[in-house]
Formats: sequence, structure tokens, C-alpha cells
Amino acid sequence: MTVEARSGGVDAQGYLLARRLGELRDRLRRAIESPSPEARAAQGELRVVRLARMPVELWVVLGRESDYLVVPGTYCSCPHFMIHVLGMGQLEPCYHLVAVELARRTGRFHDLSETLLPEKLADIVLEIVAGARTVTLRRILYGFERSRQRE
Repeated sequence: MTVEARSGGVDAQGYLLARRLGELRDRLRRAIESPSPEARAAQGELRVVRLARMPVELWVVLGRESDYLVVPGTYCSCPHFMIHVLGMGQLEPCYHLVAVELARRTGRFHDLSETLLPEKLADIVLEIVAGARTVTLRRILYGFERSRQRE
């Protein structure tokens, strides 16, 4: 296979990915107009947390059983996104993506992007990727971390 053929394949894959991402974002915009009760609850109960702004905007939606990493308009670590969006190509956004967009629009979220230490960010991401609720983030949000630092 020639270099041109290989690069053409990559370009075609990139185009397809960009098109699907655009479609997902269009559906996300429509979903925000009439959000699900789950998305409203997550945003309304302040279970949406911005962890970082740079180099990529990274958010967490705290769940009752698990927590999920979200890159706005692009990715969620939840099973719905993994199975339906990535696996089956269905472009219906999960409620976590919708909750993050609602939080961004209303300004109702916890923002740790300016104060979170890099090692704490790494701990939080690793806890979530391991499939668990993030104890580190909950300690920071609910004051356990601050009270320990004063001692």
C-alpha cells in the first residue's frame, strides 16, 4: 500500500469521526432544550464538577453508584456512551454530557480548575477510570481535605 493510500484512509477516518462528533454535538444541543430528569437533577444538585480547563476541559459528574469523566460535547466514561455511542454508533448523548452543558450555561457547578493540585487531579482520574466513585474528590468537595490540612 502506498503512503498516499494510507494517508487517504486516515483522512477518511478522520472525516467520518469529525462528522459523527458534529452529529453528537447537534443532538446534544437539542437534548439541552428539554433535558432529562437525570440531567436536571445532576446539575441542580451540584453533582457537576469542573476539574481542569487546560490542556483539555475535564469535568466529573458525581453519581450515586459511579462517577464519570466528561469532556464537554465529546466524551463520557459512562457505560451508555461506551456501548451506545462508541460501540453501536447511536448518537444520543448520555445525561452526563447534558448535565455538564446545563451546568456550563447556568454557572451552577463546583469549579476546582484553579485550585486542584496536579497530583489530586491524577488521583481523581485514576479512581474514576478504575470504575469507582472518587473518594479524593468527595473529600475535597465536602471539606475533609481542608480540615486535614489545618491540623
